[in-house]
Amino acid sequence: MPIRDIFFGAMNQQIVQITREPIGVGQERACYLHPGDAHKVIKIQKGESSTQTRRELILYRNLARRGMRNFRHIPQFYGKLKTNLGEGFVVDLVADYDGSVSRSLWWHFERGYPLAEFLPYLEELRQYLLDNLVIFSVDMGRYNILFQKISPQQARLVVIDGLGNHSAINWLDNIAWFARRKIERRWHRFISRLENYSQQMMREYDGSPKTLEPAYRIPPPVHAQAAERD
Repeated sequence: MPIRDIFFGAMNQQIVQITREPIGVGQERACYLHPGDAHKVIKIQKGESSTQTRRELILYRNLARRGMRNFRHIPQFYGKLKTNLGEGFVVDLVADYDGSVSRSLWWHFERGYPLAEFLPYLEELRQYLLDNLVIFSVDMGRYNILFQKISPQQARLVVIDGLGNHSAINWLDNIAWFARRKIERRWHRFISRLENYSQQMMREYDGSPKTLEPAYRIPPPVHAQAAERD
């Protein structure tokens, strides 16, 4: 079903029973495997704050109005539902081809993988956000981006949290020129934070820098190679 039909339809009134522990817990929400669909998860608010949920739903609503169909780098939205733990909304589970939940950039940095290993994937993600006018928050970080191995030879980065605009003034987000300027500004700050954290982890890491498996290694973008030579 197209995202527009899901978004503007009525919320599923059946109460879904969740009995397992969450697979991930953030500041505002917990993420549970959908008991009726192994390929989806349910995000449920933990406390009083609903800031992240509101801004993500606004983003998905804007994408629905534009007829968005490309969900290569963000989870697809499947609607809201009621659970025994409260109201939640359903999105794709981001898992590797072997069924295991994909690991975050943070997980890789902590284990000795430098940022340079992911530069081609980050450039692909940046271009996707620009092409599809996907606004992300300034607090998007290393925890919010998963490195998904979609086959033994292919991988991609998927943003699972930190989507949407935290600013009060967001009526320009659907105007391409303004949206892309905002994405570029935030992207530069985001990359700077990643670089600082990666460098810190490599200083603390006891061992040689690790590399991705050969099948997943991609030469860095030309501009990144030039910067390294300088």
